[in-house]
Amino acid sequence: MHLLFYFTFCFQNPVSWRSRGYTISFSSWIGMENEFPDEVLKSVFPLLDGKDLVFCMLVCRQWREVAKDDYFWKCICSRKWPSICKQPPSDANYQKLYLTFSQPQITQNLPVPRLTFGDLVFYIDMWLEGSLIFSQAISGCTLRAGLQCAPRGIPDILAAHLKSLDCILMLEVEPKLSIPMGPTVTVSVLAHRKDSNKMACIINKSTFDYIDSNAARALAYEYLRFSPGHPFISDIRAWMSLLFLYKGNNIIEVFGIELDFCDAARSETEILWLLDMLDWK
Repeated sequence: MHLLFYFTFCFQNPVSWRSRGYTISFSSWIGMENEFPDEVLKSVFPLLDGKDLVFCMLVCRQWREVAKDDYFWKCICSRKWPSICKQPPSDANYQKLYLTFSQPQITQNLPVPRLTFGDLVFYIDMWLEGSLIFSQAISGCTLRAGLQCAPRGIPDILAAHLKSLDCILMLEVEPKLSIPMGPTVTVSVLAHRKDSNKMACIINKSTFDYIDSNAARALAYEYLRFSPGHPFISDIRAWMSLLFLYKGNNIIEVFGIELDFCDAARSETEILWLLDMLDWK
């Protein structure tokens, strides 16, 4: 390692360097690249990690040619993945192995989804102790537009959520719903896609059995059903929220509803891809 630092210092400092009475300028150092025997480099390179060896290949032609020897990369891979050297593939290329799998994965952007909110209609129905209290067919574009004006007095947590950069699927409830706390409220959500004229069930008679008092939200959820073409996707929930204000006497006033898939999808593209993978019939 000290040899590497010694070489690197000389290449990175374009000034005269003095040792044992000799003065070597940077320009003359460049011409000395072949003055270092290959045997010296071959004794140092096996001790380096992968990043240092990659750096050495950029120093000069001699170093690059020496560092191409797959033995040095085998030494690196044997430290990083010891088992690979016990029974390596017959055509193993250790340099390629290291360069391919040692780099951190780069997050790739999703392609443009085939589905748009303009293709969707959501059918939302809610019951209070079995009596229908809300029933609307809502276009995907309307749900995507969200609340146009939030009422005064909503909690700070909810206000911050409404300003987030996530894709929020929300609808203003008008007239507002006054619901007593205690009785069971259930919800169902079906979706229709106009591009294929098919339907999917998103939520089936789920109960609003959790109330987040700090955010003034009542929540219900259902695990999504995916197409058989996506057998390894599971445990992703659709959440329906009632957004409300307390009115006293155990009464809440619902001013909005929200549909989200925050287990797996937050952006518009992610939500559309998720919906596209549902079990449409």
